[in-house]
Amino acid sequence: MGRQLHFHMLADDLREFFRIVQDEQQVTITKRDSDIPQVHPFRGSDVDCGDTLCFWNQKFLPHLERKWIAEPGYYRIDSLRLPVLEFMPSFKATWEGKPALGQGRLFGNFEAYLNKPAGFEEWYERLASWIRRQYRKSPLGPGGFVGPEAYEFCRSGGFLLPNIVPPRTQEWLAKIGRQHASK
Repeated sequence: MGRQLHFHMLADDLREFFRIVQDEQQVTITKRDSDIPQVHPFRGSDVDCGDTLCFWNQKFLPHLERKWIAEPGYYRIDSLRLPVLEFMPSFKATWEGKPALGQGRLFGNFEAYLNKPAGFEEWYERLASWIRRQYRKSPLGPGGFVGPEAYEFCRSGGFLLPNIVPPRTQEWLAKIGRQHASK
């Protein structure tokens, strides 16, 4: 079964998390999609919110290459079948005229029929556990966590959104508005 952990991260949160991910010397962070099949390390922590990254632990998979996707025409890492974790960064947005930050996620698929290597799920759990220990629980509800810089962003008036910019309905206005109701 697939497992995911939602979070809100800004640049400093992201840098620290990437440092933790790469503490194991055999881990490469790379873009999932590219115009070339070869995998090259992602440099820096300035991630475009449209980029989905993969965490490739060479302990579980010594060689990784993207496969061609004919429509619409690009190369992609098969994060479903291969023992790689998928990382979607938080995204910046606007909600009711104020700055907002949408949730990112860490995702891994552990279905038994995929025959992923022993230890792969435990690696995911180590990373997810680090987020759970270091971050605060999200005010949006169950399952999400907020990094230290993202938490300060929220405290100073920014809004934390789910993994989409929600429609402007009474329910969403009320739910998101509660983040700053006492201000």
